[in-house]
Amino acid sequence: MNTYTLTISKPVRGEKKLHTLSTGAPITSLVGYDNPLDEYRTAFADRAQPFLSFYTCEGDRIDRQVLSRGQFWDLAATGAAYLTEQGLSKGDRIVYGFSDNSPYDLIFRLSAVMTGCVPVTINWQADDRERLVYKASVTGAKALLIDRGFAKRADELRPDLPHVLFLNVELLDASKPALTWKSPRINYDDEKMIIFTAGTTGLPKGVKLPHRSYLANRLTFEEYFRLPASTTLDLLLVNPLHHTNSSALSDWGMRRIGSRVHLVQRYSTPYWKILAEIAHTKQGVFIAPVVPRHIDFLENLITTARLPLERDNLREALHKTDILIGSAPVGPTTVARILKQSGRYPRVRFGSTESCLQVTATPTLMSDEETRAAFEAGWNHEYKGDKAVGYYIGREHYPFTRITIVKKIDPGKSGFMEPCETGEPGYIVTQGANVMNGYVGQGNASREVFRKGWYTGLRDIGFALRGRDGFLDYYWMTRDSALLIRGGANYSYEQVAADLSRVLIEDFNMKPEQFKLAVVGICSETEHEDSCCVTIELTGKAASMQSTLEEQFIARASRRVSKGSRPDYVRFAKIPVSFKGAVLFPKLKREFGEALNTKGNNK
Repeated sequence: MNTYTLTISKPVRGEKKLHTLSTGAPITSLVGYDNPLDEYRTAFADRAQPFLSFYTCEGDRIDRQVLSRGQFWDLAATGAAYLTEQGLSKGDRIVYGFSDNSPYDLIFRLSAVMTGCVPVTINWQADDRERLVYKASVTGAKALLIDRGFAKRADELRPDLPHVLFLNVELLDASKPALTWKSPRINYDDEKMIIFTAGTTGLPKGVKLPHRSYLANRLTFEEYFRLPASTTLDLLLVNPLHHTNSSALSDWGMRRIGSRVHLVQRYSTPYWKILAEIAHTKQGVFIAPVVPRHIDFLENLITTARLPLERDNLREALHKTDILIGSAPVGPTTVARILKQSGRYPRVRFGSTESCLQVTATPTLMSDEETRAAFEAGWNHEYKGDKAVGYYIGREHYPFTRITIVKKIDPGKSGFMEPCETGEPGYIVTQGANVMNGYVGQGNASREVFRKGWYTGLRDIGFALRGRDGFLDYYWMTRDSALLIRGGANYSYEQVAADLSRVLIEDFNMKPEQFKLAVVGICSETEHEDSCCVTIELTGKAASMQSTLEEQFIARASRRVSKGSRPDYVRFAKIPVSFKGAVLFPKLKREFGEALNTKGNNK
């Protein structure tokens, strides 16, 4: 295949028009709109069309709230007027403080498009007070939207954020409809959203995603699923809206005519019953984005006879569903389970927050036999006589995204940005109009992840193999960064270590100088979920605490810390460090893996 370079034309009214990777036409030329708001306005023109179904579950009971496109638009317009009345305008950043997936979250995302404001997401499942204050401060947020479930946490934040407006979204229910508002001129390269991702330094990075990234995301998925404009699209979203997954897919649903978004407040057992009902009534394409952990949950429900519907009913429903799975490695066990329960292969996707979700996906036009062969090629791969197992992540979405494998991504090192040969493991790099503008307040970090026109910040290791049709198939192996993968989300080693160190200090009355603590992630129990493996090095007299910590540390820590920081294994040993004092994570991971194969591990 030919090599194409991402080009940038001269700025037009302050806008960088990134071009497609094939013809060089501006990405915006493919939709015919100069203003992003016009896209949404067109999609919501049919006011009677059902748009949002919101599901809440209590036990076995499922409640559903439905909004038409007209109702949703009017609520968003009222929200836009409300934001304007509070003095908020184009470019102002607003933290979205919700306690669960909520219709208000999506409504105010459209309100933000109408006003040019920029939503800033927070991880309501894991962020503590310190982290929330950091995200609001580093982004220079002018306001914080809160729902009823977040109100108590908001009260704790007020003293730390004296210049931030705290706005209750439920006031929208009592507000009068505002069918007109003054919308500013919005360009496709203007900031649309800031989504935080975990960083290897322990501090999360705020990813600045422009409207152009979400347009590229829409075009990518519509070509991938081969959707003509007349086809009805149903999207079932259960992943948290603060993740890039649900953010990108809900936005696609908003800006596409004929789409229906089904939003679940949070994952619970009735999710599978909701999925089946949508699958059996769908009129076009039905996509259910999940992470591998959801398939683990499903397997457990089946083996423990707790499935909320008949198994044949579920299998028939899953067979009608495009299961879009990613955000964590999708290995042979997960693939086999999906194939068994649905009778079809899943659509495996790969990407990151910085790429606005999507970089590659397994082809939709492959036969089952071709798909099976592609998966197995990675599972059985060897390079120069050594086993080099990879998980199939599909192919690039040309001309919207590009991917290649290079030897090194650090300047000055031998092999910098040199392409790998077929089958040779290397760094995955990408380019396309979907890629972010940069990180909030981190100019150097933003520049360092762009090399020779490619985004190099994935830091994932993979390889490419030539498919039967001559095109390149790509495979994910591992990551070259200090991150835990849990529940489809990333957690930095340093942040998890800090959380667990506080447990030693506050629950066991230890002093910081009495111990060292380091964390690594190892896939010890599943092929896609990291176990949190903790090494504690006790110094001096603190060695007498070992027996107490062996008995109590995991239980106490599990009650104290967020789910992303909960420990699975703990061992007491010397932590390997460099001459600068930095933890040597590859060595620590290797040593812990060896320890897991011996007796005496404490779980």
